[in-house]
Amino acid sequence: MTAETHSIPFGHLTAGMMKAGHNLKETTAKTSLLALGATFELCSELVPEMQEEIADWDDGRRISIGVLPNGPFITIQKSGNRIKFLGASMKDPDLCVLFKNLDSAMLIFTAQIGAPQAVAENRICVYGSNYNAMQTTRAMAIVQTYLFPGILLKMTFKRPPQLSLKQIAIKTKIMGMLVPRLAAIIGR
Repeated sequence: MTAETHSIPFGHLTAGMMKAGHNLKETTAKTSLLALGATFELCSELVPEMQEEIADWDDGRRISIGVLPNGPFITIQKSGNRIKFLGASMKDPDLCVLFKNLDSAMLIFTAQIGAPQAVAENRICVYGSNYNAMQTTRAMAIVQTYLFPGILLKMTFKRPPQLSLKQIAIKTKIMGMLVPRLAAIIGR
């Protein structure tokens, strides 16, 4: 048999096959956003660089991150000296960071491109203060450093962060706490 006999022309894709692909992308986006929210919480508890970054944020600042037009979304909030995950929806945000569509979100969630490239390619919209957006971008870079394995950091950062032994220990702790935190978030 030739390779040609195994290929399915795009014209013959069924609605069910296309829906399955969309559902997989949506599930990946939901899971990625939940992991991002949980890691924001953990980094604010354990990572000194994150604690320094959010120290000057207004208490109660809400940030929603999501995918246009219909989600998924998450909302996080600065509460005291920590970031708290508020839920898997948009909840009265001061700042919105929104992917223009599911395909744009997938490029970042699957580490095919980094956030700077997504911005340069106009795949992300930001609603709110530019100053707050820059602060959020720096915080998100810290979160990605502690969420992504080293190989993905090399793919998504122009200059991947070099972690000290202490930072590697914190990253290991975050990785160990991530699944229980996700379970707690899903249960809220």
